[in-house]
Amino acid sequence: MLLILRKSLFIIAAYLLTLSPISNASTPKDNPITLGIFPYISPGQMVKFHNDFKKILSEALERKVILVSAPSFKKFIQRTKQSQYDIIMTAPHLGRLAEVRDGYRPIVHTMHAIQGVYLVAKDSGIQRLEDLKGKTITMVGRKALVTQMAEKQLASLGLKNGENISLRFTKTHNNAMYAPLRGESEASVPGILLWQKIGQKERERIRAIGKTPAAPGFLVMASSNVPESDFHVIQRALLDVHHTPHGKQYLEKTGFNRFDILDDKEKKELDPFIANHLKKKKQP
Repeated sequence: MLLILRKSLFIIAAYLLTLSPISNASTPKDNPITLGIFPYISPGQMVKFHNDFKKILSEALERKVILVSAPSFKKFIQRTKQSQYDIIMTAPHLGRLAEVRDGYRPIVHTMHAIQGVYLVAKDSGIQRLEDLKGKTITMVGRKALVTQMAEKQLASLGLKNGENISLRFTKTHNNAMYAPLRGESEASVPGILLWQKIGQKERERIRAIGKTPAAPGFLVMASSNVPESDFHVIQRALLDVHHTPHGKQYLEKTGFNRFDILDDKEKKELDPFIANHLKKKKQP
């Protein structure tokens, strides 16, 4: 009975991640902070991976933190634009978009690399990227940085969607990761961090044939609703968190290594990936 109750509470917590949060006009001490994490994994995995991050922020700010997400990348981008999250942890290009377009400020970024890994079934005859010609490849939707890097890389090899390869899109990286095992496609391109952290048990059934270029890690951002004092409290806490037992455990579980401050050069490297979003804004 206790096991069933715990499982039920876990499912409820995971479901709540997809709900739209209520935005606060200010963040006094008696109001909770809304932490939005972009939906790169399933709600259940989100709770498992990032509940510790919520606790780290809550302890630093001495305030309740509510962990939420969104049902899709598109919804997360919309909610970020509407400042429905006080703090976000998001993909680097979406963080840069939130800074340029939506007024969010970068606090820190994770020190792991954003990179895609090309996966095929263990017994597949596909040995290299060029062998993907004529094949179907599953990726996360086109708003994902990994997908954009993979499409550009494949195009450089003469492999283009609708011409000599077929791209199939799914909502999360873990859905993409298992597509070759489900017979949904011959190959897939999830994020390499997910493959390293969750895909280990499938190493005897799936193998990697290549990687995409790399980009800076996830960005932690603050909306304009967050007071300057809270911004610096969060920044100091995250820059030092790898020195704490609790922080070390979280960083090991997620593969984030540690947190650091994003520099201007890294920001500029992300600008080509947000150009289309900014063009849409200028349309009448």
